[in-house]
Amino acid sequence: MSMKTRWQEGNEEREMTSPLSLVISAFARVEDVRHTITPQLSTEDNALLLIDLGKGNNALGATALAQVYRQLGDKPADVRDVAQLKGFYDAIQALVAQRKLLAYHDRSDGGLLVTLAEMAFGWSLRH
Repeated sequence: MSMKTRWQEGNEEREMTSPLSLVISAFARVEDVRHTITPQLSTEDNALLLIDLGKGNNALGATALAQVYRQLGDKPADVRDVAQLKGFYDAIQALVAQRKLLAYHDRSDGGLLVTLAEMAFGWSLRH
């Protein structure tokens, strides 16, 4: 895969080299596929919860939103409390197993509004 793109813009030859990046893939056994969830909103009577693992930090540096505004951002998203992250993961898994969680979506590239829009897009495709 090439990490460099070249193109012609008018009479000018342009070139862009992608920054170094690490791609990690993972997989895991699913005990019961009926207990999986999607990011799609539901029409059932429910509530939306925002669980702020960033503790108000709202770091959007190096995200898609920052790119749209041609910014790099000064605070990249990171994990500051690994124990909290593990506790969050365990709680989400328990809620899925108890069928108390209807949908889930992370709040990452773009923040809360992009997350809600993506969840709504998924819902509208089903209906």
